[in-house]
Amino acid sequence: MNCCGGERDADPRPGGEADQVRQTQQKYHEFLKSAGAPGALDARTKKAIAIALSVLARCEPCVKSHVKKAREMGFSQAEIDEAAWLAISFGGSPTMMFYNETKKE
Repeated sequence: MNCCGGERDADPRPGGEADQVRQTQQKYHEFLKSAGAPGALDARTKKAIAIALSVLARCEPCVKSHVKKAREMGFSQAEIDEAAWLAISFGGSPTMMFYNETKKE
């Protein structure tokens, strides 16, 4: 499952609205890549933030994608849960219920 911010197959037909949509999506993906790249914040910090924001947004594909990448980066389950709990503290009970259901799958 891919994060909704991940690369998607755009309409392959050139020209017109499809081309404009493809260009807009490409620019958006470039922005996401730039925003997610290490800078003043390191890659681990940004991944924890991505987990928290995905949980807060209740985007299941995003949570699963970011958690998978976090595990590949060496995050423990406790670190992943702590990032999620930060989101839950801002989002309240509905966010907690969403995260608990997402962890089951």
